Amino acid sequence: MLLVGQWRLTELISAKTRKNYRLMQLNMELHDLKSYGTNIADGGLSLSEMMSAPSSMFQRQMQYMMASSQYCQMSAQNQMAQMASNPMYQQMMAQSQNAQLQQQYQMMMYRSFYKQAQEQFAKYEAKLLNEKEKEMSKEKLALESELAMIDEEIKATKDAVKNDVQNFVPQYA
Repeated sequence: MLLVGQWRLTELISAKTRKNYRLMQLNMELHDLKSYGTNIADGGLSLSEMMSAPSSMFQRQMQYMMASSQYCQMSAQNQMAQMASNPMYQQMMAQSQNAQLQQQYQMMMYRSFYKQAQEQFAKYEAKLLNEKEKEMSKEKLALESELAMIDEEIKATKDAVKNDVQNFVPQYA
């Protein structure tokens, strides 16, 4: 029984080490995920936000930038096309004789549509991040409870081994 106890103790310590390592990884991933979420909270990414991004999130951040840019451009262009087909807009543009003023108005509207699309895309990405964070938090809780059980079993196994050792000690009367 003594050897079985020592073997079990070794197995438990090994399992605890693996689970602690995975827990450490999860904590780092959660931290990186939160950092990335903070960076994209306003819909856009500045150069300093890009440079301060965790390395584990750099690829996702690049994909976000490309997808966000494409989505926002398409959305803004579609809304500009819809606005241009509006009879009230056409009438307003026909009344304005100043071409520079018309161009400024169109650029202002395009930027407004682009910013709205950026905010929509950021909300969608935030929703995805929240789902991923929930999954990771569940895994973290499961790991923590498994670690607590392993700690209890290690304590019980150590006590059992200690009792076995005491049983093998020769007793002289």
